[in-house]
Amino acid sequence: MRSRIELIDREMLQPFVVLVLFSGIALVLSIPWAQRVGDLGAFSLSRHFPIYFPTQAFLLGTLGLSLGAASVLRGEPRRVAVGLLVERVLLGQLLTLPYLFFMRTLYPGKETAFLLILTHTTAVSLACALGSRLLQEPSRSRFSHAYPSKYLLFITYCLAPLPTALPGLSPLWFPGGVLRGETWTAILLSLSVPALALAFLLLKALQDRGGD
Repeated sequence: MRSRIELIDREMLQPFVVLVLFSGIALVLSIPWAQRVGDLGAFSLSRHFPIYFPTQAFLLGTLGLSLGAASVLRGEPRRVAVGLLVERVLLGQLLTLPYLFFMRTLYPGKETAFLLILTHTTAVSLACALGSRLLQEPSRSRFSHAYPSKYLLFITYCLAPLPTALPGLSPLWFPGGVLRGETWTAILLSLSVPALALAFLLLKALQDRGGD
């Protein structure tokens, strides 16, 4: 069994590099091109919603998928893997926290919204990590059918609800929803999806000892 000290190693660096790199690119593309600092006061969220937030939500989800698969390939027993996955997801959030602080300067008075965004993306990423591990466990192979299917499921979760009457079911909607001041009913509905999925997957991971 691997030591708990090995939170990440060289094999696990790539997902974190991808997260930091592409989140940084999205951040740069989200900066309003104001000719003077005062123009930022006229920044319109409804017309110029930054791509950073949905991009980060998507990248944190794919980070979770990668971490779950890597946990199986590394042979980590499930009883310790759950804790390690939580720590790795939180590490991903920590690495992009400076980006979030920068975006916070564009939205004064939105502290609650940013806290909700942080909570939501953490739940999505961790649910993806646990789901990915549970899907990968039966084969323990990098090239199993679970590899494409989990990404297809996540992309469907992100995109399918957007053109419907319930766009809040998509994790890509949530950041814009809370920053635009959507109703608490819509916000809680959107937050409940990853929260319920996370609770179900966590219970399954802890109760089913077949992965140990």
